[in-house]
Amino acid sequence: MSTSLDQPRPAAVAASRPRRAVVALGLVAALTGGGLVATAGKASAAPAPTAVQAAAKATPKTSLSVSKHRITAGTGTRPVFKVKVSHAGKAAAGKVRLRISGKSVQVKTLHRGKATFSPSSAHYRHGKNKARVVVNPSKSSLRSTSTRTVGIRANKLSRGAKIVRVAKAQVGDRYRYGANGPSAFDCSGLTKYVYKKAVGKTLPRSSSAQRSAGKAVSRKNARPGDLIYTPGHVAVYIGKGKQVEAARPGVGVVKRHIWQDNPRFIRM
Repeated sequence: MSTSLDQPRPAAVAASRPRRAVVALGLVAALTGGGLVATAGKASAAPAPTAVQAAAKATPKTSLSVSKHRITAGTGTRPVFKVKVSHAGKAAAGKVRLRISGKSVQVKTLHRGKATFSPSSAHYRHGKNKARVVVNPSKSSLRSTSTRTVGIRANKLSRGAKIVRVAKAQVGDRYRYGANGPSAFDCSGLTKYVYKKAVGKTLPRSSSAQRSAGKAVSRKNARPGDLIYTPGHVAVYIGKGKQVEAARPGVGVVKRHIWQDNPRFIRM
């Protein structure tokens, strides 16, 4: 009886089985990340980790902190946002974007995991604003935990604060008798200009007429924005014992402590 050439010999079959087992184990190891467990002479694959366990192990903790301070709109100060980003305890790299009320304002590159923003008042409005810091890190694993939302509250300027702001802006201008601005003033010309520009109020031209147009208050109750009057001279009180005045030729408009004896404070 002849043997078919298509059928392997018994010895060949026996020899091929160990090789097949090795190949099978190699496939199992590849599919399970190389984890094999030997039990009673048999090899079996270790249970594959769940998706949640794998994600927790692959994504170290990310920390994003944003500090800020409140500002008063119109005072010339700006809100400051200090951003710090770390990943797995180390400074993160990438870019960070500041959005205010849904609009992109500034983009900065993280330097040692830090960036600072100081947007101008053109980017926010009076009252409450929402600022959102968005980090675009170099590693995509950070993206899911890379945003923070903080608030900006821009308080409206008081009437007195508006007057003080305009008065301070004139410091350094020249003194010229009879001048009403905008680049040169005498004392009552300065106060007249400041009130008109700051609050839209028209004052009389002379210092004595300005004294009579308002209400006298005590020095204790004086507020920034009140006038300081002495015979023949008038200035703007800016608080803390200081004033802005058009002093005299050669000195011009200056900010300094109240030097007048027994001044009268006038609220317009």
